[in-house]
Amino acid sequence: MDPVCCETSAWMENAHVDQLTRGPDQPYYQVLVDVREDPNLLVAYVPEENLLAPEEPDKARFDHPYVSFLFYGMDSAGDFIPVKQLREKYNRPRHEVPYDPQDEKSGGDA
Repeated sequence: MDPVCCETSAWMENAHVDQLTRGPDQPYYQVLVDVREDPNLLVAYVPEENLLAPEEPDKARFDHPYVSFLFYGMDSAGDFIPVKQLREKYNRPRHEVPYDPQDEKSGGDA
């Protein structure tokens, strides 16, 4: 994640960053793209305003060649477990929350 767009002005012009509501002054994320969606695109640079969280989590397999280098696997909730180097780089401890599908059905907090 970059706190603001770190691409060149030519890239920003080509990507129409000036037409975004928040322009270049918002976080931008390097996002892994599922190769089943587009086998020619591995990583996308996406402004925060274009990120959408799905209403229902998609627990289907995510296919990307970098997954085995960046993550140990998935936890019981279906979230990726980042390798130690990623946790240290971003200084984020990993907090596991037990996943219970019954909580989603009953509306309880997981």
